[in-house]
Amino acid sequence: MNSQLMTHNPARTAMDSLLRLSWGIFKVGAVAFGGHAALVVMVERFLVTEKKLLSSEEVLNAMSLATLLPGPLAVNVVCYLGYRLHGWLGACAFFMAITAPPTLLMVAIAAWYYQAADQAGAGGSNRFVLLAVAAVILSTGAALYKKQVGKDVTGLFLSILAFATTLLYRGFTGSVVLILVGAAVGYIAYREEPEPTIRVPHTASRSVAGPVILTLLAIVLIGYLLGGYRLVPYGSWQVLSVFSGMSLTLFGGGMVIIPYMQSILVDELHWLPVKEYVDAIAFGQVTPGPILVSVTFIGYKIAGIVGALLATLAIFVPSASLMIVLAQYINYRHAGIKAVFKGIRPVVIGMILAAGVQLVLAMPHFSWAAVLFGLAGLAGLSFGRLNPIYLILLGFMIDFIF
Repeated sequence: MNSQLMTHNPARTAMDSLLRLSWGIFKVGAVAFGGHAALVVMVERFLVTEKKLLSSEEVLNAMSLATLLPGPLAVNVVCYLGYRLHGWLGACAFFMAITAPPTLLMVAIAAWYYQAADQAGAGGSNRFVLLAVAAVILSTGAALYKKQVGKDVTGLFLSILAFATTLLYRGFTGSVVLILVGAAVGYIAYREEPEPTIRVPHTASRSVAGPVILTLLAIVLIGYLLGGYRLVPYGSWQVLSVFSGMSLTLFGGGMVIIPYMQSILVDELHWLPVKEYVDAIAFGQVTPGPILVSVTFIGYKIAGIVGALLATLAIFVPSASLMIVLAQYINYRHAGIKAVFKGIRPVVIGMILAAGVQLVLAMPHFSWAAVLFGLAGLAGLSFGRLNPIYLILLGFMIDFIF
């Protein structure tokens, strides 16, 4: 009997450890306001400083890897760390733990929002919250440009090209072409640059499921790029098709979802009007976790709770799976790979800045008060320490009152 207990103890201990860690990650996800950086820092503090299960260097390595791949940096990093600790089961547990708090909150917000929309007098012009979101996007784009492009002439050219094209042509095809142009120009312009000393992820043991996962992701990506989501019937399956493809094409962080959502969901598929689109982004800003949880709100509108859950899984799972698998195969020191991503970044930044301008142009009725509010918010975000959550909440309050 004692031998049986000893045989089962290691597995039981591992499961108990995973459950305790997942609970800790869940608590982090419930209070991780402030973007992906704040979330990763809190996870690092929990796993490294408190639990002493990983080193700070391993977390930084994971962040370095995540910046090169599509999808939300913070969720990808958390899933990867879960995989490093407990394999695929750990990755799944950490994923559910980190996404559950913002997903549940967003479902509750969406249920309230669409119930309130049916009541008399509900809903306003949302001019102030629209310009608050535009200010957040523009300030983020400007900060990214300063950090990623700076005085690089090639990066400036790519940013201007992407900015102008996105403003003049609202379509997903244009976005894909811009990304490909950025990749090609980056490969030509940057592949001969001297390599800086950087941290690279520790190579994980190769999973048997890796080739199967890569094949499935390739099918999803190719189908999405060919516009296969247009052939899928409206409803939960189309939600799954659209957002799983988006997950594999979102380079540059959560803000990239904004021009994509506008070109596909608003302009092409007509899933929601500009007002609801802006509100979804705003709710994503004021809830904990990544801004990409905005798709939970949209999925709820299309197919209720099932649509919300499918949208959440579709936007996060493919990119997180890709990161875990590619960590086992790719040589991230390769000059060509780094050059391609360096060319893509300024394109993404130009698209982000264009998305901010598009929101300003979408203001339903001109108002000097709203414009001044937006400019003050932009100044506070760019030159001060204004938290975007407070700016957006203030915008909601003013729209509601007036």
